[in-house]
Amino acid sequence: MSIHSSAKRFIFWIIWSFVGIGLLIISRCSSPKEKTDNNYFLNMNDSVGYVGMAECKTCHYDKHETFVHTGMGQSFSWATKIKSKGNFKNVSPIYDAKRNLYYLPKWKNEDLYICEYRLANGDTIHYREEKIVYIIGSGQHTNSHFWKDGDFLYQAPLTFYTQKGKWDLPPGFDLNNSSFERKIDVECMSCHNAIPNVDETSFNRFNSIPLGIDCERCHGPGELHVKQKKQGILVDTSKEADRSIVNPKRLPFQLQVDICQRCHLQGNNVLKPGKKFTDFRPGMKLSDVFEIYMPKYENNHKFVMAGHAERFQKSQCFIHSNPNKTEVYNPKLNFTCINCHNPHVSVKSTGSDKFNLTCVNCHSENSTKSKLQTCKLDKDKQIHANGCVGCHMPASGSEDIPHVTVHDHKIQRPSKNKQKEKGALLGLYSINNAKTDKHTEIQAYLSYFEKFENNPLYLRKANELIEQTEKTDIEQEIYYAYLKKDFKGVVSKSQELKENSINDAWTCYRIAKSLDATENLSASIGWYKRAYTLKSNNLDYGVEYANALIRLKQITEAKDLLIKQLNIAKKHQLTLLNLGVAYYLEQNMGLAKRYFQQVLNLNPDHKLANLYMSELYNKVGDVEKSKIYLKKSQ
Repeated sequence: MSIHSSAKRFIFWIIWSFVGIGLLIISRCSSPKEKTDNNYFLNMNDSVGYVGMAECKTCHYDKHETFVHTGMGQSFSWATKIKSKGNFKNVSPIYDAKRNLYYLPKWKNEDLYICEYRLANGDTIHYREEKIVYIIGSGQHTNSHFWKDGDFLYQAPLTFYTQKGKWDLPPGFDLNNSSFERKIDVECMSCHNAIPNVDETSFNRFNSIPLGIDCERCHGPGELHVKQKKQGILVDTSKEADRSIVNPKRLPFQLQVDICQRCHLQGNNVLKPGKKFTDFRPGMKLSDVFEIYMPKYENNHKFVMAGHAERFQKSQCFIHSNPNKTEVYNPKLNFTCINCHNPHVSVKSTGSDKFNLTCVNCHSENSTKSKLQTCKLDKDKQIHANGCVGCHMPASGSEDIPHVTVHDHKIQRPSKNKQKEKGALLGLYSINNAKTDKHTEIQAYLSYFEKFENNPLYLRKANELIEQTEKTDIEQEIYYAYLKKDFKGVVSKSQELKENSINDAWTCYRIAKSLDATENLSASIGWYKRAYTLKSNNLDYGVEYANALIRLKQITEAKDLLIKQLNIAKKHQLTLLNLGVAYYLEQNMGLAKRYFQQVLNLNPDHKLANLYMSELYNKVGDVEKSKIYLKKSQ
């Protein structure tokens, strides 16, 4: 080999070495601008675990100390006098005229209780109180109250509205006061708190519950990040992203805002097939986990309490400030949620100057970002109007929460023109996905009809979409027929199905109830059992299965199931009722009466419990008491 040839090879090697080093530098300094896939931040992998805020505090003490005073940091905690914002001096009882019930909060030493009672001629004829375990809500707007039956979580029927300084029924209880029976599930808990450890076989049973929204709700699970730092793997974040943990400001806008609208959107949340509410991690596309649906009306200008993200994206300021593709990372993106809101600092500590400065950055004489450069009001009037926010994001009552005012995040010019009244209902729309699929839309219409509003329009829309769908979804067809109370239709569609072939407990339950409604109890028992097997700690499924066993004269098996449930939840009304029925059928009137009375102690208006008490007293010859309970059952 000649010296000339060797020199060529050496020079070639040197050049490619520098190229390789250059490529390495580019790779290490890359950001989501180059890496737009969902795997850029490594802690998004579902194998990475959560470590809790205390672990984050060891290195990020300054952020922690301000964050714990934010609305998010104060979102959920134990029911203590320090946590509660309620006024307990000279509290007047809250009266629900529809149910003729009074509610009153009170402290017994360090324990908070919510009391429910009924009066007749000045005498207390019903009294129930439950110890409050948790307070939900930062207190900037509300404090609501949770109690526990075993490990099952429920909402109490009393809320303190901080802005008005008054106690009243919680949102929705004015229309349907469910007393102490409103179940709190993972959908609710995973939005108002850090990630809970939920019993997957139940609806509202939790193995453990964290206290407050924490760092990992916005940054993702921290196990990998902590491990790398303890190993001495450090990153100069002024030059590149630390890929071991999500930094929201380094995400494309759509993924950044998905972190916010995971909770700052409100509506009917529809999970995608195979997904759970705890599956979402920062950096993911929210619509890959679930979509949020709301009714669409003609001329609807009202907004809901948690609709900030949707309203913000309708602002002309946002639309014109973000002309490029918002699904691609852009470090110069002009306007996002965090321009105004520092998630680590309470909005109460931020001050109006911070919000005004965000506006002035575009709307000033020295700015070229907007043609609208100056405010017509003089400075004194601007201050009086609470700066830019006072005029352009006015506070008003939300459509869904009473006694609360919140700023409308749709930034717009003040208008003296009277807005048109809300017009006709047009259907539903997905807030967080403009390109939704028919399967999800169908599920949205069916579940909205069932959970929120029994408007026939929703069923008609669902049926139209079902008819347009080429591939039949038997579970959705069963759901649709069940909601229409077409029980024969459900039975017909399920004839070829086997219990073990269906893994959705709700579908099994609907088939069981439909067979039962068409007087085919013997066929329904297998489907009741399947629903219960799939969700063995869902108390309602257990009761339905036990009730079917009772009617099939399998009393012992039914009692064993009900007693098992009573060991984990002492106050589930239907469990108590059916156990009373089982003993009644065994002629054990003493135990039957005991369980019926327990139901009535919890709910004096329970029609079936009153009816069984009437029958029981009639059977033992006490006609007068039988008549009293019969009247109460009607």
